Amino acid sequence: MISWMQKNNKFLIVTIWIATISFIFTGATMGFSFGMKSTSIGRVGEIELYRERFQMEYSNLYGRYNQMFQGKFDEEQAKKMNLQQQVLNSMAAQAKILNLAKEFGIVVSDKEVGEMLSSIPSFQKDEIFNRSIYDNFIKNSGFNTKTFESSLKDNLIITKTFAMLNLESLENEYKAFSTAYQIADKLKYITLGEADLNVTVDETKLKSFWEMRKEQFQTAKQYSFDVVWTKSRDINITDEEIEAHFRENSFRYRDDDGKLLTLDSAKDKISKDVKLKKSKKSANKQYISFKKGKIEKDETISYNIGDFKLSKEIWEEIQTKNIGDLLKPKIIGDRYATLKIVEVKEPITKTFEEAKELVTPQYKQDIEREALAKLAEITLDNIDNKKGEISSFLTLKNIGEQNLGLNEQESSNFGSKLFTSNQEKGIISIGEKVVVYKVIEQKLISLDENDTDAMHQTADQLKMQSFESNLMKKLDKKYPTEFYK
Repeated sequence: MISWMQKNNKFLIVTIWIATISFIFTGATMGFSFGMKSTSIGRVGEIELYRERFQMEYSNLYGRYNQMFQGKFDEEQAKKMNLQQQVLNSMAAQAKILNLAKEFGIVVSDKEVGEMLSSIPSFQKDEIFNRSIYDNFIKNSGFNTKTFESSLKDNLIITKTFAMLNLESLENEYKAFSTAYQIADKLKYITLGEADLNVTVDETKLKSFWEMRKEQFQTAKQYSFDVVWTKSRDINITDEEIEAHFRENSFRYRDDDGKLLTLDSAKDKISKDVKLKKSKKSANKQYISFKKGKIEKDETISYNIGDFKLSKEIWEEIQTKNIGDLLKPKIIGDRYATLKIVEVKEPITKTFEEAKELVTPQYKQDIEREALAKLAEITLDNIDNKKGEISSFLTLKNIGEQNLGLNEQESSNFGSKLFTSNQEKGIISIGEKVVVYKVIEQKLISLDENDTDAMHQTADQLKMQSFESNLMKKLDKKYPTEFYK
């Protein structure tokens, strides 16, 4: 991973803080809620998880997603994707490996960190490490040198640890892989899809299709609420309050390109958030007054369950309540709202006419799938007499480059199924298409040095990934994760 980052330095800023672990860690943590005023947000074994590191990792991951979304990623999407939890999972997983490295006595010196730092092209000028470039990078990142270099050091420790655990495959395992790599098949094939079908929607059959599934087509459950709003825009705040909030939450404020904003450029956003925070006390007072009947509702509003105007967390709480229950003040938009559930409309089955627009695509897909399967069976039975295409000799290596009426990914999926089948002819489904084929010639090919190396690497990677996955399950039990409340 380190060498990859060095060769792909244009991605350095958004990748260098990601741990050099070659697989995805999942299930490392449970739900969390930590005090952002603390310097430490949690602990894994003997490794502390620091707030500054969390903010840096969050900023980096946010930047990666923003690149993927071509600059259109925002905090609302980050919340929906539970980005904070992703960062915590990653940090906890790294910490488990660091605990293991500590037990093994694996260390990285400051000299090694310095050598790695100086070898990164993004920090070089004329192929020589340039301190000014590095200092400017740190300044623009919004984080301090100690946090950044500590992250590099941890990455090096993790790299060393996995290098020690590296397991090469045995000769018999290589041989099992080589057989799949050496097989080459020449096919007669016919690719079938929607264009080969002629199906029409019969209204009577469509209605029968709906009758059998009509319970699936229901109106949305709807909640009606009496609402008391608490405004925040008129609340007075000080520059000191704005600065303190920014220090603790700077990672949340960024421009359309995902870059961190300065205090001055983010001031309007910060002001809104600080005002909202300060209005919570007033919202709680209004909640109590509303509960006691001392104030009237501002309005009644209705939402279908899951409506995006209310957050996922609010909907989860609503579903634990009954008619007449109040929810403590919740943020909706840029203000607090006290919600009282006054009516719940349960789902009812839609009529055929109401559901028709939703039912028709499902019905059409169903009959097309059935028609395609029948056509494929008929084509297979008569493949010797059908006009089809003849492929060149297909291998695992070249299958993605073949023109089989499939895109590259579909061709790759087709190859995986073809080379794991022992049938002379058959039908392979790929998404909404099927390939009817017959092997007309087969041979074994010799692997050149590059092919052999690639095959060995694949075998080694699969074996290592299996080992790493099992290792993490053991470390989950050995080094418990705790997030501070």
